[in-house]
Amino acid sequence: MFGNTISLRSLIVMVAVAAVACNTTASGPAFASDRTPPVANTAAPVGLDSTSASTPRAYVPTMVSKWPLSTVFGIETSNLSNAADAIANTGTTWIRRNALIWKDVEPTEGARNWSAAAEVEADMIVASNRNLKFILIIHGAPNWAAQFNNYMCSPIRPDKIAAFAAFVRDAVARYSKPPYNVKYWEIWNEPDLGRPLSGSPTPVVQPYGCWGNQNDPYYGGGEYANILKVVTPEIRATDSRAQVVLGGLLMDCKPNQPPSGDDCRRGRYLEGILRAGGAPYFDVISFHAYDFFGSGNVLGRYLNNNWFSTSNTIGPVLIPKARYIQNLLSQYGVTGKMLMNTEVGLLCFQCNVAPSNFNNTKAYYVSQAYAAAIAEGLGANIWYSYEGWSLSGLDEPTYTAFRVARNKLGGADHRGEVTSADVGASGVKGYKFDINGRSVWVIWSLDGNTKNITLPGTPSAITDALGASVSSASTLQLTVKPLYIEW
Repeated sequence: MFGNTISLRSLIVMVAVAAVACNTTASGPAFASDRTPPVANTAAPVGLDSTSASTPRAYVPTMVSKWPLSTVFGIETSNLSNAADAIANTGTTWIRRNALIWKDVEPTEGARNWSAAAEVEADMIVASNRNLKFILIIHGAPNWAAQFNNYMCSPIRPDKIAAFAAFVRDAVARYSKPPYNVKYWEIWNEPDLGRPLSGSPTPVVQPYGCWGNQNDPYYGGGEYANILKVVTPEIRATDSRAQVVLGGLLMDCKPNQPPSGDDCRRGRYLEGILRAGGAPYFDVISFHAYDFFGSGNVLGRYLNNNWFSTSNTIGPVLIPKARYIQNLLSQYGVTGKMLMNTEVGLLCFQCNVAPSNFNNTKAYYVSQAYAAAIAEGLGANIWYSYEGWSLSGLDEPTYTAFRVARNKLGGADHRGEVTSADVGASGVKGYKFDINGRSVWVIWSLDGNTKNITLPGTPSAITDALGASVSSASTLQLTVKPLYIEW
């Protein structure tokens, strides 16, 4: 029943509309085909360095930029003030909020009702007081500026782009200074979602873009670039330290190897931005990478079918997505851009309650996803979300796994991958890091089978994904539960 993406998209949108009618307040990711439940992938596993005519070069690891930030660890929340202590106690560096709604603050063109942003303003102050880096998303076209009035989400009318730029300029002038101190400005969220969102019109703004143009081979990426060309100069003129973040790209299929029967033009949105000369008008590329729990309720098993990515062949889907972006930047000669995965999580799609192996799989996924993010050179990897969507929240044991990963990998410098030669066993996945002169490995069984491995020496400490100490020895058993090994 999960093979029909179009009908499922319509079904999910109806569910989303019903949720709006039930006053659901938490902002969630867009509903699109990348979020469909995993189905069996009958295609042969695809190597990460596979290329096609649309990707002229293989991924080169030395292309990855290293950013001098304290940590990649971040969390999105719908209300930081309500859970400030618990969120801060994770050790997170980044907070992301999808909450500055243009429609609410400027219901009439030229007006400014900043009181409508009181809740997110409070969160900005909390983040600033705790020295957290705050990414603020601006979204939600008012009816007077929307191409599709009263829909869940809509692109901006071309004649109102200047008005949007003026609004953003005023927001930067207000929030870049104390007590708010916002420096990261994300222009919309998931603009590469198709337009308009299916379903009945509704006046309620949703937290995604609906800017994708199905009639454009690059899905409207050039139109987004044209918006940046107007908006970004206003941001930079107002605050020279501001960082302009691309609206988090859904990237819900692999452009250079689309799923069967899918031309994946929506996956070419970023290329459309680059082709239109948009590169000088942003500092950060934001993308989203979700995996799905499956299949068969197996501990440690997950996949993302639209990217031919599975836990037992590749690992988290953020790996092929980040590498695709790096290749694309290389192809277009674009350098100096930070990559952020601004929505990462493990989803249990349409689960009313968590299946027996889901919670532990999600906790293990935290270790894997953050180790992979550091290895891929990301500037931030932001868990979606503290509250959760499709059971992705930072409940236990995931909360503990996040804290442990942050404690073990904060400030880590990637030194390479753990190979079969390092441990005397195949089917192993792992990374080597240096942290202030200490050597730390993150390692787990990739194929899911228990491994007897031999380390190059006796570690000073071994800790599992949930913080439990493991007896230090040069030989040990390895399972799908990741281990942190320190020398």
